[in-house]
Amino acid sequence: MIIFLIIAVLAGYGYGQYQGWEERRQAVAELNKLRLSSGDFFRENEELRQKVAVLSQSNVVDQKAYAEVRHTITELNARIAQLENEVSFYKRVMAPTTEDKGLRIESWDVSGTLDPARFEYNLMLTQVASNNDYVEGRVLVSVIGNQGDTRRALPLRDISEKVKDLGVRFRFRFYQNVRGEMTLPKGFKPEKVEVILQSTGRKAMRVEKNYEWSVQEST
Repeated sequence: MIIFLIIAVLAGYGYGQYQGWEERRQAVAELNKLRLSSGDFFRENEELRQKVAVLSQSNVVDQKAYAEVRHTITELNARIAQLENEVSFYKRVMAPTTEDKGLRIESWDVSGTLDPARFEYNLMLTQVASNNDYVEGRVLVSVIGNQGDTRRALPLRDISEKVKDLGVRFRFRFYQNVRGEMTLPKGFKPEKVEVILQSTGRKAMRVEKNYEWSVQEST
């Protein structure tokens, strides 16, 4: 009986280690992919800049072609900036410095929908650490604003159909996205979003962060 118990424990430990290695391998693969994409965009951007230089020096400039190239360069620069942010994120997760380590609220984004009262949200949580231990706990998100003369704080539970508890559970090794939709009540004017992260366990910690209410254009 004891032998079987030892075998079961070792098997569980081995499976956990395998999961950690597999997640790290996937993250490294994604980082390498982003690096390659970034290099391709840089090369394409340089080629377009050279084309702009030729067009601008030409006696007969095709204004439409010139405008199209300039627009493409603007889009490429935005994409390059996005890729650089993603590469920086993966570097920080996979090779953390002393200052980076810990549980973090990485980002909070809100996008509009066809319904002016309905929004999509994405909360990214990260754990930057030198080990593969899981971190778990709950995150409380509240939208704060005014409804008439009344100041209100609306937790996700009250405005998101899929959130049933006051705090949303999380459990991850490297990072986790908490996505969903929320519908604000009529007459409510949001001003900011408060995010409170509370982990559990031996190294429990609390992280708080506020975001100004800002809505990205839906694509």
